[in-house]
Amino acid sequence: MPSSAQPHRNPSSETAALVFVVASILVFLGVCVWFWVQAPDNVATHFDSGGRPDDWTSKAGLLGIFLPIGIGLPALMSIRPLVEKLPVSLINAPYKEYWIERGEKSYLVDCLMELLRITAGLTALLIAAIFVIIAEAARSATMSEWLTFVPTAIFLAATGLAVWRFYRRLTPPR
Repeated sequence: MPSSAQPHRNPSSETAALVFVVASILVFLGVCVWFWVQAPDNVATHFDSGGRPDDWTSKAGLLGIFLPIGIGLPALMSIRPLVEKLPVSLINAPYKEYWIERGEKSYLVDCLMELLRITAGLTALLIAAIFVIIAEAARSATMSEWLTFVPTAIFLAATGLAVWRFYRRLTPPR
């Protein structure tokens, strides 16, 4: 089936997702630099039920853990040739067989790459938000519940929308 026969295809969406993940990595890097300059040498990394810190880590150690994750995970999840080389049996997607039977693995990979890149970008932004939360907690010695709730809620809602879009794009036309 030629690509023009798929009215729900949007070839620019994969490019937009790539731009999003690159922008997210750049925001993450900017927040890391800000965190390095602004945060004290030791920062709270765990809080009790009252929002008071009860565990501390050096900011260098924290960056040493999260910097490779915040850059590496989104970068790895954005490499299309890695996904294209996956055996079809490892791809878990709705209506996968429909697209494979029609010789449309490329469309399936397009949709998967969009989902992976959006999720990867959101993950980089969530980690950036965690650095902001930690730096803010260092200034006030306690953590407001909304400070953790809002970024988490945004991450979950945006990821849910990306999964919903993934499902809708792979739903066969009627």
